[in-house]
Amino acid sequence: MQSITEKEQSLLGILLENSRSSHAVLGDEIGKSRNWVARAIRKMVHDRVILAYVTVFDPAQVYAERNTILLIKTNPRELDVSQGLLEMVELESLDGISGDHSLLGLFRFRGAGTFEGFLDRVDQVVAKSRAEKYQLVQVLATYKTHGFTLDNRPPRPQLVSSKDWDLMSTIYRQAPNEENPFPLSQSDIGKLMESRLSQPAVSKTMKRLENRGAILGYSVDIKFANIGLPIKFFLQIKPTLGSIAQTARKISMMNEVWDLHRTSEDYSLFATVRTSSVEAYNRFLRRLYENGDVLDTQSQISLEEWFVPVRKSR
Repeated sequence: MQSITEKEQSLLGILLENSRSSHAVLGDEIGKSRNWVARAIRKMVHDRVILAYVTVFDPAQVYAERNTILLIKTNPRELDVSQGLLEMVELESLDGISGDHSLLGLFRFRGAGTFEGFLDRVDQVVAKSRAEKYQLVQVLATYKTHGFTLDNRPPRPQLVSSKDWDLMSTIYRQAPNEENPFPLSQSDIGKLMESRLSQPAVSKTMKRLENRGAILGYSVDIKFANIGLPIKFFLQIKPTLGSIAQTARKISMMNEVWDLHRTSEDYSLFATVRTSSVEAYNRFLRRLYENGDVLDTQSQISLEEWFVPVRKSR
């Protein structure tokens, strides 16, 4: 873990919630000048504390809920397996985990054809390894993603157009560097799009996508140990019949929950939980069970969390 100050930790916490805030606004929130904010961000980019700027989407409007969790049982020393998965452009996250499986990846797709190609590539990766088995878990709905809850989703969300996707894929993930340590400006976004847009047109489009909930917010990829959250669990939750959506809404409001999905499994809710310690996770579970609709849970700890490379989105 990189050594960062308490003020830098506070800045990271704010960037997780809105990485496109102006330096002046960020400075006001932590009691520092905008010049201090700029220097701090440059330092954290240089030290690889800030790994990427991320635009968080509503999966139903972008991917039509074509999301799949892949679980693989393999030898942890078989680095070709994890490397093969990291090369797939549909990959959102990848962890080494405890339990019956050793790797867990979340993949998202824009179309059925993309999913079919993904299955072929998974077969190829597994065939080259000594993987004992793999399992695909279909995501049916998402209630929380990257720390953003989906409480204002339209009743029947429509898939974004290819024109809107041109902009969204441009800002999906950005790898900062010392020369360009800050999020892309709206002018730069317009220049990078396949069909170039002016700065006013980019601003108008982004605001429209935010208002319809297709863009949930703007965040960062970081090493969570730097903000005191080094422990990551994957939690499967079995609610009582008929209470899944209601239980999911309650769980999504818990600060420790980073992602929450409904799946096709018997344990129908799948959460990513981040805490400061195992003891803090146990306290979280005790609070979770205060909800009488939670019947049972299964936990798997993340032993290793890979940084997914920034590349051109699909």
